[in-house]
Amino acid sequence: MISHFTATINDTEFRFHTVNVKRLQLFQVYVMHEGKKVRFHVQRKGEGEFYITDKEHCPEPYRGLEPEFNKAIFDYGKTVGAS
Repeated sequence: MISHFTATINDTEFRFHTVNVKRLQLFQVYVMHEGKKVRFHVQRKGEGEFYITDKEHCPEPYRGLEPEFNKAIFDYGKTVGAS
């Protein structure tokens, strides 16, 4: 069962909350930005990579981190036996 996890990317802590407990598909991502908790979503394109679905909700400094989000999610998935 997939749950939530935390990843530190470029000295920033991101909290990933799964929306699908059976497979790596959709995550709500929480991050503190300018003193406020911000939420945006990353979703998998079919069986491919994850992308930010709502870029307008993702603070500008983090929009270019999709490759790092993918690595964090897939590394986490390996630890829970997901694909």
